[in-house]
Amino acid sequence: MVDFDDADVSTVGRGSTIFSPSQLEGWTVRTPSPQARRWSVLSGLAHGLVWAFPFVAFAFVWRRVDGDGFWPALIFAIGIVFLIVMLLKGILAPRTWWFAYTDRELIVEHGILFKARDQLSYERVQYLERRSGPIMRPLGLASLAFDTAAGRAAIPAAVQTDIDIIEDHVRIAMQRVEAL
Repeated sequence: MVDFDDADVSTVGRGSTIFSPSQLEGWTVRTPSPQARRWSVLSGLAHGLVWAFPFVAFAFVWRRVDGDGFWPALIFAIGIVFLIVMLLKGILAPRTWWFAYTDRELIVEHGILFKARDQLSYERVQYLERRSGPIMRPLGLASLAFDTAAGRAAIPAAVQTDIDIIEDHVRIAMQRVEAL
């Protein structure tokens, strides 16, 4: 188990990272693969289009019916802003998260503006959810979500081999807990 003692953190408040995955000896540390980065950009684009479409369509219909230029232009601009924000999120998100695992624990750090780190023991997992959508499957990716009594942790996208290993560790831990 890793000790996250605050006394060891000397860079707090100086704009540096509080915790580095290089401090984890004996852990398997993973950052997003190129496939995961590609998936994140595509996912951000898809979410942006879904959010932008109603605004853009409404602006075009309003412009066609009313002919007034200011309000339809404003609504159109709001839709484009949604598209840009979601696309930027898709580009930046994989640069801000990583995960590390052993045969007993998992750490996931994530967040663009606000960093969060989830550390969980596999024995505490109550529910494990694996997802692989139509964009993820061809790229060889999957996501895992872990539910515990304390909350939820998730690995948004990782290669199938890492997901398989973590899933096996969790299932073995769940069997150990059931045997007690």
